[in-house]
Amino acid sequence: MIWRLAPLAALAAVVFFAPQRSFAADSPPDPVKAGKNALTSGGRFPWYDRKQDDVRRLNVVPRQTSDDRGTQWTAAPSTTPSKNVTARPQWGLLAGFLQWAGITALVLMLGLIAYLIATSFLKDEMSEAASVRKVVESRRDADRVEALPFQVRASTGDFLAEASRLYQAGKYSEAIVYLFSFELVELDRHHFIRLAKGKTNRQYIRETRQRPLLRAILETTMVAFEDAFFGNKTLSRETFEGSWTRVNEFRMELERQEQAAA
Repeated sequence: MIWRLAPLAALAAVVFFAPQRSFAADSPPDPVKAGKNALTSGGRFPWYDRKQDDVRRLNVVPRQTSDDRGTQWTAAPSTTPSKNVTARPQWGLLAGFLQWAGITALVLMLGLIAYLIATSFLKDEMSEAASVRKVVESRRDADRVEALPFQVRASTGDFLAEASRLYQAGKYSEAIVYLFSFELVELDRHHFIRLAKGKTNRQYIRETRQRPLLRAILETTMVAFEDAFFGNKTLSRETFEGSWTRVNEFRMELERQEQAAA
């Protein structure tokens, strides 16, 4: 369509660039000749072909826009500062801290639950082991009592507790029986003597000859015991306390001898 309008444009150019003549001329100029002279005068007209003296077809390249298909268009980065530029790092740190605190609390809670479960199982096992050990020790103590070289009336507590009860009641002749029984059972429990039926008190004294302190305490108690048990004598408080006041010394020597043997 553009090349069809070219003649009209050429005519307008001729009229515009044609030398001005006086309107008082006698005869009008030839427009075709004037236009040709104007086109060949040296001016550059891309739509005119001088060789062919014809209109040249113009190849107009359409301007590409962002709406054209295949156009690779990238939006220019915005220079306007975002409203959340300063807020995002703060929210990010807070979110990270909350996440870390939640994970830490979860780990601690799981650890506490595991500890409580393990403690419960361990407590049950320890209680069970203690019960079994108590039964075994009670059975052994019963065997030891049966192996004593004399008959002892069953007491409500252990031998030492029964001796203390009778001592507080002033029954020293009965209290010495349980005190002597306590010393023999403890010596057997620590493997310093071996209780057995048929053995005499003198034999137990001889078995402790390698431990002089234990032997001296046991022999003092044995003498008072035989006076009360076999001689039917009434012991005085002073005689009983001669053995009773050495109970702690007897216990400490047992522990010391056991550690030395280990």
